[in-house]
Amino acid sequence: MEPKPASESNLVGTRATRTDARDIVTGKRIYTHDLHVPGAKPCLVRRPPTIKGTVGSVRNADAVTTMPGVLEVATVPTGVAVLAETFAQALDGSNALDITWGPGSVDDESDATIQQKLRDAIGPLGNPPVELPLGASTLETEFDFAFLSHAPLETNAAVADVRSDRAEIWSALQAPIVAQQEIAKELGLLPRQVTAHVTPSGGSFGRRLFHDAAMEAAQISRAMGRPVKLIWHRTDDIRHGRVHPAKHHKVRVHYTRDSVLSYEHWQASVLTSLDHGFGDALTHAISAQVPAGNENLNQVAFDAMLHCPYHLGLVSQQLREVDVPIDTGSWRSVWSINTRGVEEIVVDEVARRFGTDPVRFRRESLKDDRQRAVLDKVASEGNWGRSMPAGFAQGLAFHEEMKGVIACLVELDARDRRHPRVTRAVIAVDVGLPINLSGIEAQLLGGLTDGITAALSGGLHLRDGYFLEGSYHNFHYARQKDSPPDVSIFVLPPTTGQPGGLGEFPVPVSFSAVVNAYRRATGVLPTSFPINSDIDWEPYPPGPAPGPPMRPLPA
Repeated sequence: MEPKPASESNLVGTRATRTDARDIVTGKRIYTHDLHVPGAKPCLVRRPPTIKGTVGSVRNADAVTTMPGVLEVATVPTGVAVLAETFAQALDGSNALDITWGPGSVDDESDATIQQKLRDAIGPLGNPPVELPLGASTLETEFDFAFLSHAPLETNAAVADVRSDRAEIWSALQAPIVAQQEIAKELGLLPRQVTAHVTPSGGSFGRRLFHDAAMEAAQISRAMGRPVKLIWHRTDDIRHGRVHPAKHHKVRVHYTRDSVLSYEHWQASVLTSLDHGFGDALTHAISAQVPAGNENLNQVAFDAMLHCPYHLGLVSQQLREVDVPIDTGSWRSVWSINTRGVEEIVVDEVARRFGTDPVRFRRESLKDDRQRAVLDKVASEGNWGRSMPAGFAQGLAFHEEMKGVIACLVELDARDRRHPRVTRAVIAVDVGLPINLSGIEAQLLGGLTDGITAALSGGLHLRDGYFLEGSYHNFHYARQKDSPPDVSIFVLPPTTGQPGGLGEFPVPVSFSAVVNAYRRATGVLPTSFPINSDIDWEPYPPGPAPGPPMRPLPA
């Protein structure tokens, strides 16, 4: 069925607000945390001190069940579950458990060991892909990226009611059919015997492509023989949730005085899990091209998503993934934030080697007029090249993805090099046929904040098998004070009659614009992200989730 002509549309290209927007901002929207399913009591899981640790023995389960409000204790594959009348009582019971833990999957790993594995995966660079003329020069750079948490406002949660012949699940599921199938398999049921209710998500960014909470709640309900309402503690959500993989990038550019001969880009990454079944069509298309296997699927998806928008001679990019037993996921923009982000940083460096303005260099290197129109718009509206005080600078980047093109200009106050702040942002975008202008602006603002976070402050620290971060006060996602007070967004008139994507591609362009501004403001090229990765807080020790003082066990 063909869509009707744009001339007959009343809403396409206008502004439309969400019908539930008022409920969201006033707290009336019902999320999984808010559900009241008859008979489902609050449940928390005491998790191992290190990632993927195992339960050895529980020495005082009977005593914990005598604590006020505690109803039941059960061991499941991910830890020890405590069911109670209230979540406070479940937390008390969870923290009172005396458990012997088995080792985790990465107890010997820390940031340094992971980064070494990634560097080893790339190894020494081979011969240039082109014959270099006399006088040719080479630019080589390396970049490191920390693990990242999705950190949605709503932590993992699910309600489950498992019976002998059926099961019912309530959770924020981005891939509910896959969740239904895998939960049925775990419970020994047919998919039609499992009912999955999809609840609104209190944030996701790729996190809820996986149904970890729904599966865990089903396992707990089966073990206890009753309905349960499972909520993950914030610390567990960050320490035991899925993370955007740590990465190492190596780039080599060969160039002469006036042209780029080749651009080579190697990315080594902790394996990004794609086993969430995020779309039957994509899965089928990829499987038809390569044999089954996550790494093959990843390579095909990587090649399909990422394209260099510039004429940079012979361009090559390679993904080399290292299988580390840590649960990973597709943090917003998946590979683009790092791969295209690095490319935009290097483009600025190449322009610097040529002694050319980075906007001019991009304009001359881009492949078509649609790209140049977006670049020109952001440079013009952002007053590119204007004089700024010492310690301040502009940065700019360009990106193309999902049938859309985007450019971002930021202004950065880097007088405090460890705590710079973006003071202004200008974004121009051509998404083909725009559907909802308000939605476009909201997506761009969110992507801008994610890019600022990845560049300046957001990162996890892995030490001896566990992440040190445990909440928002130490996982430094950009706050209101870190966001630019002046943001201008320009949606260009459609150049095609087809709508393009938008949700993910603001992230790499804002990330690299911030990094380029930092380079111009300080004269220092950052090569490890986030730029400020200081541990400026006292990490929680591995062990029980922090909470109010425990009530004493009965005598």
